[in-house]
Amino acid sequence: MSIEAVVFDLGGTLIEYTGPYDNWPALETPGLQAAYDFLCGQGGQLPDFAVFRDTGFAILPGKWETAVSGGPNLRLVDFLGDILHTCCGANGIQPAWLVEAAELYQTALCAQAHPLPGAQEILTNLKSAGYKLGLLSNTMFTGAAHINDLQRFALDGYFDAMLFSADAGKWKPQPTPYLHVLAELGVDPANAVFIGDAPEHDIVGAHAAGMRAVLIRASQRFHLPDWLTPDATIENLWELTAVLADWS
Repeated sequence: MSIEAVVFDLGGTLIEYTGPYDNWPALETPGLQAAYDFLCGQGGQLPDFAVFRDTGFAILPGKWETAVSGGPNLRLVDFLGDILHTCCGANGIQPAWLVEAAELYQTALCAQAHPLPGAQEILTNLKSAGYKLGLLSNTMFTGAAHINDLQRFALDGYFDAMLFSADAGKWKPQPTPYLHVLAELGVDPANAVFIGDAPEHDIVGAHAAGMRAVLIRASQRFHLPDWLTPDATIENLWELTAVLADWS
């Protein structure tokens, strides 16, 4: 089968969001701080920031796992609301404040982002070669926040279809978001490749959807289980060109 489309993950694949933090959920700290400062400024009766932060750290992994397992959606505004109800019963926090706090959270996290080496070059080369390009991101942020990042790093304008999980309520490794993007591209899964950095989300999901899957190891943040075998593994984005040439 010839390859007609390449679909990319975003965080850790095209743009890195970790900033100075080595692991997740610790990397969420600047966002939590920005939201906390805003809510305090509105007169919210909040506990010390350490309590607010650690409450978020405690509940986020479970909510993320629920979402990726096909359960209820995970949106940033709801996550902040859950922190408040858990640690202080909300204490008069207004819904509009949560929306603004979520915007500030996103802004703080995106401020520490940078594109991975070769991101613009690989997108330019693939587009010039005639591939259809897609973007599929597991994120509790709004798609608008990530589109701003793509524009900021000159990575916008390349994609023929994009899906952000919190907006759509569809999460990797479920096959549904992959098939959604492929339907928009008009490409059969057998003629498409997915590239991402999270083996148990990106690779498992791509295979479940019937796609080939490339694991990028630009960071060592995720462990590759012995039972999981990507169709190809690369260390940087430039290596993707050779992989696609071999498959063509």
